Amino acid sequence: MDIILIVTYIIILIYTIIRILLDTDSTPKTLGYLLLVLVIPLIGIFLYYSFGINYRHQSSNTRGMQAQKELDSSYLKEITNQTEELLKNNSRDISQYKSLIHFLEGINGERLSHNRFKLLVNGEEKFPEVLRVLETAMEFIHMEYYDWENDVRGNQIKDLLLKKSERGVKVRVLYDDYASRKIKRNIVRELKQGGVEIFPKIRVRIRQFARRVNHRDHRKLIIVDGKVGFVGGINISDRYDNSIDTGLYWRDTHLKISGPLVSGLQRHFIVSWNSCKGTENLKFSKSLFPTASPISSEGISGFGQVIAGGPIYPMSNIMLSYARIFTLTKEKLYITNPYFIPSESIRDTLIQAAISGVDVRLMIPEKSDSAIVGAASRFYFSELLEAGVRIFLYKKGFVHAKTVVADTLLSVVGTANMDIRSFDLNFEIMSVIYGHEFATHLEEVYMEDLKECVEVRLVDWEKTSIFRRLAFSVARLISSFHSSS
Repeated sequence: MDIILIVTYIIILIYTIIRILLDTDSTPKTLGYLLLVLVIPLIGIFLYYSFGINYRHQSSNTRGMQAQKELDSSYLKEITNQTEELLKNNSRDISQYKSLIHFLEGINGERLSHNRFKLLVNGEEKFPEVLRVLETAMEFIHMEYYDWENDVRGNQIKDLLLKKSERGVKVRVLYDDYASRKIKRNIVRELKQGGVEIFPKIRVRIRQFARRVNHRDHRKLIIVDGKVGFVGGINISDRYDNSIDTGLYWRDTHLKISGPLVSGLQRHFIVSWNSCKGTENLKFSKSLFPTASPISSEGISGFGQVIAGGPIYPMSNIMLSYARIFTLTKEKLYITNPYFIPSESIRDTLIQAAISGVDVRLMIPEKSDSAIVGAASRFYFSELLEAGVRIFLYKKGFVHAKTVVADTLLSVVGTANMDIRSFDLNFEIMSVIYGHEFATHLEEVYMEDLKECVEVRLVDWEKTSIFRRLAFSVARLISSFHSSS
């Protein structure tokens, strides 16, 4: 019996080594996985199959990929492409980003459009605006959320969805099965009983743990009647709303969009919807993708595109988009992100920008909601500071915003962190806004946030002990197991 077990283990080990060599495209990752499975018997193999496999390369036949192909064939044909006309007529405003616009259109099929944008700072601005817009819904409400809590704001939205459903509005909701697990026995049940179609994006069951628990639906978006959309970092929870005392100040950013760009949000929601087991497939139709009405006077005028990322896409769309934006920046680059554990590409583009004279500033929490992530972020401080990147630690509370402002011309507001989870494992979505006026507004907010920060100085950071640096390195190695918010 012992011989049979040993032979079986050796066969599994050899098979695993072959898979690592064939499937892992990064040399450091390949060496790390090989070391893991060789040094830690059984456990190392289990960890590799649970967290190491990049299922992006194995997803061509998945329900999600098929849903994307089916919808895109109609969407890209029917949605008017005005990119070239907008570039020609507005070259003064967006000429610097012509290559980026074509790049995003190439990897995601997202065309440039003219919209109006309203920046929503923190939950105390987001939730009243969301409730007001949901109240106006006449045809449908689509929502996709990572974390939904059974609290004041969570129940306000639930009650409003039930009311709209009772009045004949079609309400469809997706939620992350892991992060929103606390609402399964109350809010989810009540919504189902009230006629709302609500499903988990990725079901988490014990028998599927090894393959699927590593992927999360990290998006936070709303589409109302195909005309108004919301996207950003704020989940449905009281802790994001500082008008409700939860014991910690929460700094976050969300975005309201009015105009054709909402069709981009709708497109990715429907792909997610059609990929879920139990949902009825939605096809392209004018009712779901209405012709954009004249842009309202509310908000700031600008041009925009949507970037979607996740394991069903053939490339790491989020990481590639961040890297392209950083590379094109000429004068100043202001980044806010709560989970900063950059890939080699992101790290290199930031270093290159700083060395080239770009004013690169990175704002992250002084104290993270995850000790591991907080420590892992600090592993990268030395080389960033040496290159001239300025790092600021937010002290007032917890900064959870995921934003970028470049050259007071380009802005990013979305759901994606700067870590391996958002780059390769999670379903994410971001908006890219081109225009001086909106970027100026977001930059002003950034400067106000800097007043609540302490800057990390290289001369002080160099005094960090070898033991703390070792702890940062260990945290970096295990940080990908952490599910961010």
